[in-house]
Amino acid sequence: MKASLRLKVFVVLTMLAISGLAVAQDQADPPSRVARLQFMEGLVSLQPGGVDDWVDANLNRPLTTADRIWTDRDSRAELSLASAALRLGSETSVTIVNLDDNTAQIELDQGVLNLSVRYLHEGEIVEVDTPNFAYTVSRPGEYRFDVLADEDQSWITVRRGDGEASGENNAQVEVRGGQRFSFSSGQSLSYTNSWVPDPDGFDSWCEVRERQETSSRSAGYVAAGTVGYEDLDANGYWEPSPIYGNMWYPNVHPGWAPYREGHWAWVEPWGWTWVDDAPWGFAPFHYGRWVAVGGRWGWVPGPVGVRPVYAPALVAWVGGPSFGVSLGFGGGGVAWVPLGWHDPFIPSYHVSAVYARNVNISNSRVVNVTVVNNYYATTNVNIRNTTINNIHYENAAVNGAVTGVSNSTFASGRPLRGNTVVVPASAVGRGSVMTSAAVVPTKEAVLGGHAPATAPARMVAPRQVFSKAAPPPRPVSFEQQRPLLEKSNGAPLSPEVRSNLRKSAPVPTNRGGQPAGNQVGGSSPRQLQPGSTQPGRPTVINQPSGNPTAGNVHGQPNNPSNTYGRTPQPGSPTNLNGVRSGEPVNAPAANIARPPQAGNTPGNGNQVNPQRTPVWTNENIGHTPANTDQSGQGKTVVPARPASPLTTPRATVPAQPPHNPPPAGRTAEPAPQHRNAPPPKENNKDKEKDKEPRGR
Repeated sequence: MKASLRLKVFVVLTMLAISGLAVAQDQADPPSRVARLQFMEGLVSLQPGGVDDWVDANLNRPLTTADRIWTDRDSRAELSLASAALRLGSETSVTIVNLDDNTAQIELDQGVLNLSVRYLHEGEIVEVDTPNFAYTVSRPGEYRFDVLADEDQSWITVRRGDGEASGENNAQVEVRGGQRFSFSSGQSLSYTNSWVPDPDGFDSWCEVRERQETSSRSAGYVAAGTVGYEDLDANGYWEPSPIYGNMWYPNVHPGWAPYREGHWAWVEPWGWTWVDDAPWGFAPFHYGRWVAVGGRWGWVPGPVGVRPVYAPALVAWVGGPSFGVSLGFGGGGVAWVPLGWHDPFIPSYHVSAVYARNVNISNSRVVNVTVVNNYYATTNVNIRNTTINNIHYENAAVNGAVTGVSNSTFASGRPLRGNTVVVPASAVGRGSVMTSAAVVPTKEAVLGGHAPATAPARMVAPRQVFSKAAPPPRPVSFEQQRPLLEKSNGAPLSPEVRSNLRKSAPVPTNRGGQPAGNQVGGSSPRQLQPGSTQPGRPTVINQPSGNPTAGNVHGQPNNPSNTYGRTPQPGSPTNLNGVRSGEPVNAPAANIARPPQAGNTPGNGNQVNPQRTPVWTNENIGHTPANTDQSGQGKTVVPARPASPLTTPRATVPAQPPHNPPPAGRTAEPAPQHRNAPPPKENNKDKEKDKEPRGR
């Protein structure tokens, strides 16, 4: 295809993708996004979905549905979704309940979680599930969640933003910017409320991290939604190219090549996935393309105007019966080469033709999509482990571009450093270019090459949490898939096969806090106790002002018209304060614990031994009490706190010059203005069934 025609095809597909007129990808396709483990401090553990073992976590590990993260005492971790960031404090247990194109559902069993939401797609759900409530984010903002490991108490603190807490019996409470709510009594949504306290050490750390990431200069060069762009600034430089546009060059040692320093991990549903060792090693290995220019490797991001689609590794595979022997690998070997500027990516996992087209046009501006369409049309998408004879891969001819390793090292997920060979271009011809690495994974590959570690000692047993959105089915265990993976020679199983395995599997035990059977909500319906709520109406527990002379909540005098109190039960005698007869008007919650404050944390800001005292404070003196919504919708609205520097949106930080200047004689092109806006809508408005061949 001529360059001009190829460019026209790309422009048309891009316009369709942006306008939302292209056919939607199949529901069985893998999600287009993942979370990245991009920062660790202290001891951080991972339990991948589909296994029961815990291992030491790796930076740059892609995380997806059913993965669990644990931060030990005095430890921290940060997960990036590009559109949002999750930051975990000390002794925190988090499970990714669901992560797809439209839903990010996170479970917090214990500890402290900061959620920074930068933008939301239309119809996107961002939900945090706790033992006491599920909170759904309505607007971008800063949210903090605290769950005590050994008590019936969970907090939501909103410094900026808006959202809604949900509990059993359809109870709902709106929690807005400048407010903090403490929920107790199971999932009844009984609560106390107060204003947001001053930030502690953990909050300050989250603030610094957020400012660094949203002010990244590299954000101006990549599509919004590209995970991992934040670390490019400090580890390389941008330079314009008349052929490729803006390119990023990493600061690397001589002889370096893409996809050589790291390890291969088995991550469902994509299969073989690259995990790079470099601190910046995420975006350039899961988006865009690599090209060699003047003896340097440079990364070319995908087009800015298209929502990016994550890929496990943008490489072509080289193998065959005698390939490993020719390289000195007696037990067989496999090699790979990074995809070039025009090279199509043909997924080895089961996808629709629409997905295959989208993953290509979002990662390269001029990829030959006709080649992709031809493969899916002529092979009915059943192209796993088949030989590719009519595609010339550009980087295969680049000296030092092809990396080889033995099958045993590859299959175990061990680090490749010191175990690889540089395959000469002449040797590539003796092998076959494949669509997949024909290597059967081991359990060690699922664990990222690590030996199983002892389960976290300070983590409480799995807790049942409340979920507003229905969680997806649990993943099929790797041990159950292993026999079929051996038959498929390492090709990922189709969604249909995994679904059949799931149906035949025994009912799983509780894992990650979600109840067995994936029921909506973390527990069975509870009987309402005296003083609890009627359906849809949460209990409001009054907070005394701490002033012994005060006769009512927040230091307000007794007032017959004040309805801020417990919601009366139908048919029960009440006084004008809305409290059941015979109950004290200002009964405080008994032994309600509080999340750690600035003075209760060690110097590093981690949560250690939070103070547990009844809620008798002076923090609400002089503040207006909450007003109960009389609309009958069961929502309680609390007036927002007056604006302060902590509750107002930040101004965009001006772009800073690159950390590492380009070589002498080269001038980097000024970065485009930083965008902190959502990417274009997905190409999923047309709901007609895809007529092109689909994966099986």
